[in-house]
Amino acid sequence: MSRSDPEGRRPGSATGTSAAVAGRPADDGVRGLHVGLLGQFGVEVEGVPLSLRGDKRRAMIATLLLNAGSTVSAGHLVERVWGFPHTQANRSALQVHVARARALFDQCCGTPLIRGGNGGYRIDLAEEQSDLLRFRALVRRAAAAASAGDRETRTELLIRALGLWRGPVLADVVSPTLHARDVPFLTEELLRVAEEGFGGALARGEHERVADQIRPIATDHPEREPLIRVQMIALYRSGRPSEALRVYGRTRDALVERLGADPGRELQETFHGILRGDLDHPSERGAARPPGHDVLHDPLARIPRQRILAGGAGRVPGPGTDARRALGSADPGADPGSPDARAPSGPAGAPAGAPGHAEPLGPRTACALARDVGGSRTGADRSRGAVSEDTHADSTRTEGAPPGPVRAPASVSEPVTPAELPAVPPVLAGRDAALTELDRLVDPHGGAPGSVLVRGPAGAGSSALALRWAHSAAPHFPDGQLYVNLRDGDGSPRDPGEVLRRLARSLSSGAPSGTLGAEEAAARVRTLLARRRVLLVLDNAASSRQVRPLLPGGTGCAAVVTSRSWLTDLLVRDGLRALPVGALPPGAAVELLRSQVGVERCREAVLRRVARLAGYLPLPLRMAVAWFDTNPHVSGADLVRLLEGVDPARGVTPTARMAAVLRAGPETGRHGRGEVPAGTDTPDTSLHQESYVRLSPR
Repeated sequence: MSRSDPEGRRPGSATGTSAAVAGRPADDGVRGLHVGLLGQFGVEVEGVPLSLRGDKRRAMIATLLLNAGSTVSAGHLVERVWGFPHTQANRSALQVHVARARALFDQCCGTPLIRGGNGGYRIDLAEEQSDLLRFRALVRRAAAAASAGDRETRTELLIRALGLWRGPVLADVVSPTLHARDVPFLTEELLRVAEEGFGGALARGEHERVADQIRPIATDHPEREPLIRVQMIALYRSGRPSEALRVYGRTRDALVERLGADPGRELQETFHGILRGDLDHPSERGAARPPGHDVLHDPLARIPRQRILAGGAGRVPGPGTDARRALGSADPGADPGSPDARAPSGPAGAPAGAPGHAEPLGPRTACALARDVGGSRTGADRSRGAVSEDTHADSTRTEGAPPGPVRAPASVSEPVTPAELPAVPPVLAGRDAALTELDRLVDPHGGAPGSVLVRGPAGAGSSALALRWAHSAAPHFPDGQLYVNLRDGDGSPRDPGEVLRRLARSLSSGAPSGTLGAEEAAARVRTLLARRRVLLVLDNAASSRQVRPLLPGGTGCAAVVTSRSWLTDLLVRDGLRALPVGALPPGAAVELLRSQVGVERCREAVLRRVARLAGYLPLPLRMAVAWFDTNPHVSGADLVRLLEGVDPARGVTPTARMAAVLRAGPETGRHGRGEVPAGTDTPDTSLHQESYVRLSPR
C-alpha cells in the first residue's frame, strides 16, 4: 500500500490485499498460486498467504518471480541477495536457499516451482498467477486496441492494468541491488502506462475520476512532469485550480531539491495557463507539437473543453473565467458593477465547486498563489509586485463587496515517517533463539503481522531484545516505527491518554493534539494507523489497562510490548503472543564476561562465580563489566568478595546487589532508587543529574 493512498489501494484495485495479493480480480476463478510484485511482496496459495521468512531468501524468490519465464544466472541472484559478485561461499549458500524454497513450495503447492539449468534458476508462471504478468498482458491488449483505432478500449484496458499497481514496487524486500538495478525499470514502465491511461481518461472528460485516482501515484513521484501535468489539468477541469497550483509548487520544490532544476516548459505553460484561465486556448491543445506527433498516444492533445451542465448558457465558462477575474484580467470594457462582472461565469444554477465550475480564487488569494507558487522573481520584485497587485485588486473589487483576507496557499510538505527506535547495546549475547522466535511470532514479512508480549524480570534485557529485533524488522514497516517508554522517570506508569496524544503527534508530523481527550486520542491514533504498516514498541508496560488503548486496530501494524509482569489479560482478550525472557545460559553469560573483560584480567573460575552472582542476567553482567573498567587495578576475586558481602536487605536481586557494589560517593537516599553516582567526588554543578546512571533496583 502506498503511504500517500488514503484508500489503501491504487485506482481500480480490489479493496484490501488479502483478497488479491497479486491484484487479481475477485471473479477470475483461479485457484492455486498467486504472486504480488507491484507493491508489497506476497505469495498466496489457495487464497492463504505463504509465509516467506528471511530477507535473503525473500530477495532471491522476488528476483526469480520478477523474471518469471526466464533463467536467472546464479551470479545475478547472488548480487541481488548479497550485494556483491558471487564467490564459491555465497554460491553454496544460494544453493541452500534454493533448496529450502523448493521444499516450501513443494509442501504448499505440490511442486518445487524453482527449476535449475543453464547455470541458473527459473520460475514459470501463468499470466493469471502474477500481477506483473497480468499487467503486461493488459498493456499488450491496449496496444492492439490502439492499433485498431479503438481509443475507448485502449484507455479502459490501461486503467484496469493500473488497478494492479498497489504501491512502491517490492517495498518490503530488503535488497539494495534489486532496488537500484531492477525496480527502477519496472517503475518507469508503470509510470508510462499511468501517463497514457490517465491521459486517455482525461481526454474522455473523466476529470473528477482522474483527479482522484492519479493523486497517490503523483504524490509518490512528484518529479514526474508529464504525470503532474495530467493531474494539474484534471484538477483544473474539476473546478479545483488552487489544488492544481499547489501540486505545481510541490513538484517545483521536489525538482529543485532532487535535481537542481526548474519545471520544464510544458509544465510551466500549464501552470501559467491555470493562472490566466486560458487552458482551453487552441495553442494549449495543438501548438508546439513536434512534426509527426502521434495524437493517439498523447491524449493531452485532445483534452476537451469543460462540459456544460444541464441548464448551461451555451458557452463554455470553465474555471478560467474566475481565475482571470481573480487576477484582474476581466474584459476591460465590462462595467464593474454589472451582473456579468460580479456573477460567477459557471453554468446557470451550478453550485460552487461542482464540476464545470471553479471556486473563485479571490483577487488577493490569486495574487498570493501566483507569488508563492510561481516563485520566479526576486524577493525585492515580489515585495513591489505584492503592493501593485493588491492595489490593482482593490481597484477591481466590486462596490459593496467585503474585502477578503490575503491567504497564501497551505504549505505542502511531505509527511515525516516516524523512526523513533532508540539505540541498542552493540552486543546481545545468547539471544539468537529468542530473536528467531520473536520473528516467528510477529511474522513481519506477512500481510497481517502479530503483536507480542516480551516478558522478563528486571535485568533480563527484555527491552534490549525487543529493540534489537525492531531495528532488524524496520524495513518491513515502511510507514514508521514508534517507541514509547510507558514508565516515567520516577518509575510510575505513564497515563495512556498522554501517550496517545504523543503517538498522534508522531503520526501526524507534529500536528498539535494537546486538547484531545483519551478516547478521542485513541480514535485519532487508530485512524492514523489504518491502512498503514507501522511497528510500535511499547516498553516497560505496567498493566493491561495501560497497554490496551495503545494497540493498533488495523491488520498491517504490529506491537511489541515489554513488561516485567505476565499481562495475561492482553494474551487472552487481545490475542497477543508471549515470549518469556529469562537468564542467559551459563556458558553465554561467561562468554559475555570473557569477551568484555579478557582472560588475562580474570581467571575462568572467577568469571563463572561472577556470572553466577549476577544471576546470569545481561544487565548485572554489564554492570560487572563496568566495575572492571572503573577498577582497572583490582582483581576479579575482590568483586566476588564484595558481591558476597552485600547486605541481603539491600541486595535482594542480582541487579540490586551489583548496584550496591558499584556505588561510590554519598549513599544516603540514592541507592533505594537504584541510582549509582559515577564518581567518588561531588559532581560539578554544570553536570547536575546527568552525572548519574539510572539502574533498576529489582
